[in-house]
Amino acid sequence: MSAVRFCPQCSTPPFANARFCHACGAPLVPGAAAARGWQPTALGGGVLAFFLIAGLGIWTAILSPTPPRPGPGGPAGARPPTAADAGQPGDLPAGHPKVPIALPAEVKSFVADLAAKAKEKPRDVDTWLKLGQVNFRAAQLDPAYYADALTAFQHVLGIDAKNADALRGMANVHYDREEHKEAIPFYEGYLEQRPDDPSARTDLATMYFYTGDATRAVATYKDVIRRNPSFLQAHYNLAVTYHGQGDDRAALAELGVARGLATDDDVRKQVDEMIATLKGTPPAPPAVAEDGTRSPFQAAVERSLREHPIVGPKIVRFEWSTPGTGRMLVDNFPMAGMPPAVREKFTGRVADQLRGARDANGVEGPVRLDIADATSGDIMASVTP
Repeated sequence: MSAVRFCPQCSTPPFANARFCHACGAPLVPGAAAARGWQPTALGGGVLAFFLIAGLGIWTAILSPTPPRPGPGGPAGARPPTAADAGQPGDLPAGHPKVPIALPAEVKSFVADLAAKAKEKPRDVDTWLKLGQVNFRAAQLDPAYYADALTAFQHVLGIDAKNADALRGMANVHYDREEHKEAIPFYEGYLEQRPDDPSARTDLATMYFYTGDATRAVATYKDVIRRNPSFLQAHYNLAVTYHGQGDDRAALAELGVARGLATDDDVRKQVDEMIATLKGTPPAPPAVAEDGTRSPFQAAVERSLREHPIVGPKIVRFEWSTPGTGRMLVDNFPMAGMPPAVREKFTGRVADQLRGARDANGVEGPVRLDIADATSGDIMASVTP
């Protein structure tokens, strides 16, 4: 495919090898839109940064041999974790890079240009908000940008002291910098205007927890659950808080609810690990070896399905949650539109392949493969031998 010379949406010349327009965010290559919701994960060694800001289109990405992990569900913008162990509340699953990652020169240049434009328009709230958001996103990779994010959000509040986006931005920066006491009034101010945001209210509860007010944290998590019973993160964080108070029975009850709400294998795995910790049982063996290799059973399943003449070209990736169970993510594979006989024949063949791989490799325990849409994550079929 030849390089795109101009954005089809706004006619801006794109950066070399860009998948999205840096001016308007429009996709420049077919299929690019499906990747826009992905979040960065670390790859030791080489880094290719992508930086996607809503309404701005500047992106950075870090290439990884494994697919980016989705969040636990709920609104976008859920906060990253501040602790890796199960003894502290935080988001699922962990995803922050542990060391600063240098941003590409073109991203640094974009941030600098946006800062210059903002200074030329000191009363332009939208531009200053974008500057704050860009710096906050950059700080996810290089924490040095947090200070500039704070400055931009503070500038907006100097113009409009009740600007909800700036209040949330300030709260988010303080949360990430583990300035828990400082984050609380900004979350509270934001929620006065937008009381129906479960992610922000859950973050506020977590700040109460970190400042030593577990009673208020519990009450706030419960308030989130009352308003949004299916908000997984509140159930999980409430479980951690109960555990911190020594009430493991209540913690396990909340973890049971959280696991039932989880739609992602990584999230279920983390919940299962915490359940095992509280029960004092050993965690389940890893589905994939530490070096990232597949087991013989998993490799056999993947190989046979990738060779399938119809579904093979549609496979995006496989994700294994246990040695025998996982999911196959496919793109543009409308199983719902299959005639019943065709669907039954296809799933029957998949079942035969699972059975053959299981018997040939001596897999113990349950064997199941979920077939899911790579864009939405919806499970279209669950196949067992």
